[in-house]
Amino acid sequence: MGARDPQFPDVELIESTRTHVRWTLQQYSAPVSFPCNQCQRTVTDNVVAIKTTSSGRKLPHCTDCHRRKVVTTLDAHDHHTASEAAAPELGSAGSEAAEDPEQEVVIQQADPGRPHDVVETESGLQWTFVLRQHHLDHGYCPLPAQTVRRMRTVKVVHLDYGRAFPTVLPATLGKKITGERLRGMRWPRSQVMPGLRITAELDRSRLRLSLTPLERPVHVARRQFLHDYDPRVIARELPAITQPDGKGVTSSLDLLVQETIRKLGYLDEEGRALLPMRNLITNVRSHRGPQDWPGEAVRAAVNGLISRQRLRWATGSCAADGILNYPARPGERTIRLVCYTPFVLPVRKKEQLRVVHLPGASSQHGVAGHLMRIEHLGKQASDEARAAYSEAHRKAGLTGSHKLPKGHTYVRPHKRGGT
Repeated sequence: MGARDPQFPDVELIESTRTHVRWTLQQYSAPVSFPCNQCQRTVTDNVVAIKTTSSGRKLPHCTDCHRRKVVTTLDAHDHHTASEAAAPELGSAGSEAAEDPEQEVVIQQADPGRPHDVVETESGLQWTFVLRQHHLDHGYCPLPAQTVRRMRTVKVVHLDYGRAFPTVLPATLGKKITGERLRGMRWPRSQVMPGLRITAELDRSRLRLSLTPLERPVHVARRQFLHDYDPRVIARELPAITQPDGKGVTSSLDLLVQETIRKLGYLDEEGRALLPMRNLITNVRSHRGPQDWPGEAVRAAVNGLISRQRLRWATGSCAADGILNYPARPGERTIRLVCYTPFVLPVRKKEQLRVVHLPGASSQHGVAGHLMRIEHLGKQASDEARAAYSEAHRKAGLTGSHKLPKGHTYVRPHKRGGT
């Protein structure tokens, strides 16, 4: 059983993320209904913003009010400018953008562990998600909303993984559907770990979960990855490997700074975590540790880590509603970010990267070319599909045969969504 919140005892608490002093975002296993303490609307959502008062009361807020609160809330301490505590001067080579000392920035990013790239196929539905630690801990598979009714007729769940062609492993499953989650999953932990990108295919009687093999194994944080992965989840969830300084000691503040950026920062496609200095200071100071670190000490720690090339400066921008964007967008207020790369990830050719877009309901986004299994449908790939696969295989610079694998067809890169 997962953690329980006394306010919502009927659902499990999946994840809790601190976003500001006394503010956390709570994600539950199913939508809950509650009156927002700010706007007084009755809201039904599986994400609730909780403000803890000085007396210990926990007040639920909707995500809209939470965003406005965090953007406008000021910390009464440490109203320092960007030039203090040896921070780079504005316009110098070390400072790529201005920092607003009066305003914190909202870090808002779609969860790759949620289903995305949902498409209708001839036999059913297909979607993608990235395996996260809470999937393993709570034994569930995320489902798109349109699959919940269809899952009632599914009898078997298979997990496919293999170096060349997938092998089928039947999983014993005590099936239970809660909200948009298939419960009772027994993930083979010896084969899967957080960060793996999974393709799910659902037909009338079977849910097939597939992993995409890499051309060669990749080692990250002393772990071997044999299949396609999402660098963002790796950066957030794999245990960090401490790098001591020349004396073999790493200060507790240095570790706290790096872990704060890693756990709360914006994550890019290369597995880097980015956080504005103002947000960093606030969250380090709100950490309940044995010592209360002043803002000057945090800035000094950042400068020391930058001089030792553990951190670096980067540039993002802040939208009118206070939300951070990275890379910086034209026309928005630029803001300096502290950048931390927890793990050095191998650089893959752009043709080999599956860039996952997490679109809104009406946004248009690109879908990378990929293989689709059609053997079970009694169909064969067309000559056009075979030729397109051979051409894509050659352009990507991949070794081995350029021939389309038996029992599959090739889906060309295309656009999906939009008006």
